[in-house]
Amino acid sequence: MISVRVAFFSDVHGNELALDAVLHDIREMGCDKVYMLGDICFRGYAPKACLDKVMAVADTVVRGNADEWIVRGVREGEVPPDRLDVMNGERAFALHQLTAEDVKQLADLPMTCESLNPELDSTWLAFHATPADTFAVVAESASDRAIEQSIVDGHPHKLFFYGHIHIPYVRRTGDRTIVNIGSVGMPFDGIAQASYAIVDSSRFDTQIHLRRIPYDVEAACKRYEAAGYPLATAMANVLRTARPL
Repeated sequence: MISVRVAFFSDVHGNELALDAVLHDIREMGCDKVYMLGDICFRGYAPKACLDKVMAVADTVVRGNADEWIVRGVREGEVPPDRLDVMNGERAFALHQLTAEDVKQLADLPMTCESLNPELDSTWLAFHATPADTFAVVAESASDRAIEQSIVDGHPHKLFFYGHIHIPYVRRTGDRTIVNIGSVGMPFDGIAQASYAIVDSSRFDTQIHLRRIPYDVEAACKRYEAAGYPLATAMANVLRTARPL
């Protein structure tokens, strides 16, 4: 009987210590395929190291909104006006470490990846925020109608995986299953541990496992300071509290 174990992770945001902990767990769990759903470098102390590690391990990487910010900058209307210059300063911090080839890699990332394998129980579609928009916000509390319009949107797949909101959950909507895999580097659900998902699929069954992986949060906070990150104190607070700015 065919059986496949797949890992999905997202939203590393340049947190190398959290990424290392998740990649170690993925290896220990014996995953056959690994998919990364965007937001690799921006807002982290180690953008280059994280990009290199993600590209080395992931079978497919899709584009996130923060990857777009690295490529073309943060634009008016995308963030509160008082944060625009600060966030473009964060982009400049990342660009100082990245090469032109790195930025081109981010620019060339696809919007989605999928599995339509007829020999497995469930087909899936994976993306950063929605299949068509890396910036859209689909909260755990979104209505079934909003899920249908923004995520399912006529796609034939049974499973949908995304990141972006940094809050992991699994939800049934009709005959579809929606999974937010949370964030590796910057969870927002009050649990200061990296989050990702493993999916076990066979011809007859699909099981979804949301995993939380401890890592050295205090060491990551110190890495922001040591790197001279422009918002080091604020980002340390985000990591410690697992809440957004």
